[in-house]
Amino acid sequence: MGLAQMLRVLRGRAFLFTFIVLVVVTGVAVISLLSPKKYVSELALVVALQGNDPMKEAPIAPSLVPTFLATQTEIIKSRNVALKVIEKTGLANNPEVVAAFHDSGADTDLNSWLVENLLRNVDAKTGRTSNIIRIGYASRDPYEAAALANAFAEAYIQTSLELQVDPARRQVTWYEQQVAQLRDELVAAQGRLSKYQADHGVLGVDAARMDVENARLQEISNQLVAVQAQMFDANARTKQITSSEQLDSLPDLMKNPTIQNLKQELARAESKLAEVSERYGVNHPQYIASNAEVASLKSKLNVEIGVTRGSLVQSAEMARRQVGDVQKALDEQKDRIIALKRQQDELSVLTRDIESARTAYDAALQQANQTKLESRVDRTNVAILNQAMPPLLPDSPKILLNLVVGLFAGIALAIGLILTLEVCNRRLRSAEDLADFTDLPVLAELPALPAAARRHRRREVRRALKLQPNVAPAN
Repeated sequence: MGLAQMLRVLRGRAFLFTFIVLVVVTGVAVISLLSPKKYVSELALVVALQGNDPMKEAPIAPSLVPTFLATQTEIIKSRNVALKVIEKTGLANNPEVVAAFHDSGADTDLNSWLVENLLRNVDAKTGRTSNIIRIGYASRDPYEAAALANAFAEAYIQTSLELQVDPARRQVTWYEQQVAQLRDELVAAQGRLSKYQADHGVLGVDAARMDVENARLQEISNQLVAVQAQMFDANARTKQITSSEQLDSLPDLMKNPTIQNLKQELARAESKLAEVSERYGVNHPQYIASNAEVASLKSKLNVEIGVTRGSLVQSAEMARRQVGDVQKALDEQKDRIIALKRQQDELSVLTRDIESARTAYDAALQQANQTKLESRVDRTNVAILNQAMPPLLPDSPKILLNLVVGLFAGIALAIGLILTLEVCNRRLRSAEDLADFTDLPVLAELPALPAAARRHRRREVRRALKLQPNVAPAN
């Protein structure tokens, strides 16, 4: 069926078309007028995304803003927020609400029934290019809608604060335990240092003392080198004076004035003895006297050489003892420096333990204080921009919109019903219809009667039908 044929069908059944449309529109209007009015009150919340809280949170990344705002809307429509609304508004103690609950015959408790009804009527939405959340609540009473919308906003802000503060409150106890444990470790480290200082008689790591001890070690080392040189010299001189046969050439004897004087006197006495021996015999008194003098001088010379030799031996022995004493002092000084360095190492380790324990304690204390402050935060990054006010006009039913929708629905229903009737009972309304039904050419087509003539014709037909009631009208 073409468009022209459809238009002819609708024109032929105009009365039925108009009747169907009027019935549908009238029904929609009646239903809209009889439907209970529902008012929607809406408020606006603004969410700060740039770290606006007291603890200086980092701003939310732009890519995470939609997810963050969507999460906030889910929180608004959560059971936790609805329970806070019930507690804040006292709905569970309202006799009318309790009576409605009993009349509903619900198989749940009162709070669950209230939560279900509240969440069914609340709505939260966000804008695409803003950080504003709009909370709307639908109710038959405009004042109730405004009150519950404001209650949802306050409950959401309280819940948001709890979600922010509760983790910090749970962490405070753990941090306090850690701070107490780290404090005990710091006190124990300080006690170990104090005990070590008391046991070893040291006050702390003293670099100046180490420098003094090193300087003393160097001084003793120099002394040892000097006394060793003296010992080597004394040993060499002692060895020379004890093993050499040419005593006259020994430096120690040549430098001794007593020995030199005795040698000179011995030389004179021997010269005198030689002269006397040439003149007199061995039994002559002068010869005997000169010989005795030579013998006496030789004896004194040997005694003096022995004294000098003993002095050198004694000097060498003293030099060896002095080297031993200086070597012992050097070893003791080395041991003292090693012990001092060991003490300094122990003190450094104990001091580092104290510093490490203090650093850990300070860090834990700082974090504990920060967590304690976070647990005391009393505001969030959410603020009410516009309070919900009782609406003047109902949000539903929308009579004008319903009428427009009913008009289009009536038109569609009328068209469908008329076309269905036309298909079931097809009529000839034009030459094209006749050609389609009979496959015969149309020879002529009479023009349609004027409107006045058609009306006159209908009146005559109705009059004839009244006069002949048993005659069925021809189609």
